[in-house]
Parts: sequence; C-alpha cells; structure tokens
Amino acid sequence: MLAFRLSRRVIGLLVLAILGALAGALYFFAPGITGYIQEVRRPTGQTIAVELPGDATMDMVWIGRGSFLMGSPLEEPGRDQNEGPQHRVTISRGFYIGKYEITQVQWTSVMQSRPWAGKSHVEENPHHPAVYISWEDVQEFARRLNRMAGAAVYRLPTAAEWEFACRAGTATPWSFGEDDSALQKHAWYADNTWEVDERYGHAVGTKLPNPWGLHDMHGNVWEWVQDWYSNEPYNSSPEVDPKGPAKGFLRVGRGGAFGNYGHVLRSANRSGGDPTSRNAGTGARLVRQE
Repeated sequence: MLAFRLSRRVIGLLVLAILGALAGALYFFAPGITGYIQEVRRPTGQTIAVELPGDATMDMVWIGRGSFLMGSPLEEPGRDQNEGPQHRVTISRGFYIGKYEITQVQWTSVMQSRPWAGKSHVEENPHHPAVYISWEDVQEFARRLNRMAGAAVYRLPTAAEWEFACRAGTATPWSFGEDDSALQKHAWYADNTWEVDERYGHAVGTKLPNPWGLHDMHGNVWEWVQDWYSNEPYNSSPEVDPKGPAKGFLRVGRGGAFGNYGHVLRSANRSGGDPTSRNAGTGARLVRQE
C-alpha cells in the first residue's frame, strides 16, 4: 500500500513537470497569452531588436512585473515636494522598453522628418536622441509603429513604469547609488556638457547602463511619459498600475537633460511640459506591451 501511494506521488510530480513543459511551449507558440506563463521565459534585461522601415532597428529590454517604492524619502538631497509621499506601486504586467532614447535615425525612418534640423543646441547625428519632438508628435510616432505591427502595442510608458524601469530594483537617488560623483560615468548632464560647451544631447548608449541594461535614464534628454502632470503630492495608498491624474494641462517629463545638474536627474524627479512644446532637451523612449 505504501509503494502504491509513493507511485501516485511520483506520477503527480511527473504530471506537474509535463504541465510545466507545456507552459513553456505555450509561451513560444502563443506569445499573446498574458500572465505568469508569458513571463516565466523572459528574464528582466532580455533584449529584442524591433525592425523599423529601411535598415533602422530599435533595441528594447524586457522589464518583468514587480513592485517598488515610488517617489523619494523626505531626507533625500535635492528632493521636490511633488516626489512624495513614497508609496508602494505594483506593476502587474511586464513590458519591453527602449534600451535607449529614440534616436534621430529611428525617428526619420518612421516619420520621414527631421524636426531638429537647423535648430539650436542639437547636433545632427543618427545616434543622437531625436529632439524638438512634442508629446503629441510621439503619439503619432507610436501610432505609425502600431499600424506597421498590426496591433496597438507601442506607447509611451506611464510615469510609474518609467520610474520602475529607471530604478531597476534600487531605492537610492540614482540607479547607480548615492554618490553624485559617479554621474560622470552614467549620465550626460550640465557638468560634462553645458560646462564644457557641448550643449546638446549626445550619442545614446555612451554612458554606463542601469542594472537592467537601460542607458540614459539619467540625463541626456528629458523623456515624455504618458501621464498628465500634477504638482500635488502622490496618493499615499498602495497602487497597482497607476496612470496619473485623469486630466491636466501638462504632460510628465522624466530623467532630466544635458542642461540640468545632478539632483534633477534623480530617479524620483518629475517635471511637466506643454504637450505641444518642442525643444532641444526633450525626447522619448517607447514601451512595447506584449
């Protein structure tokens, strides 16, 4: 009788193993399935290359679901009032996000335009970030990619998704820690651009990435996100997939830019801009939702 019971237990374990293998097969043959089965085969940091018109590509990094403390603690140097209170946020679905900011060559390949041409504080270079692009311009960029993909999968990240990806599991002012002297290795900002008369966004990916493999989350150019901006404090309650205020006049920008000093580049810092405005210090990076 004991042997019989052990056999049933072994059979049960074998069944679980077979189901696990089938779950992996479902991932490979049905990538639209959501939830745990979809993410089990995608470690955070996995990179894909999305083909764009012509020979351009866009590298994107998988960010697995998780939770984090959004905002900054009261004692963080350089903190703004609108960065608090810190509160627990859960990102319930993983997503791909641009490994770099959208570059000039990527923008031109999709939009067939060069809005930065002839403008101040920008160098024309295929690997420099696309600038002089408004929030509304980026919506059109995403719409065109979605038409090519045949599905609504491309969009701007929410502010919560952006900060989750920027922090990359850290709780320090910057994703590399608390020592602002390390900014030189991780970011293009006022000290190594404006102060040395290189007053423009620099080639993406030339500074060290954050722990999840994303470059230029701190500095280079501000990045539009999807949310409406509010200067009011956050809700202190835990949230799941927050999308910000229901309405507003400004859209959120994250990350800081080449003309800003280090405290503006902190993971929690946020600002707002007119969604129709265009300038040399603002670009974007997209999310691809699976």
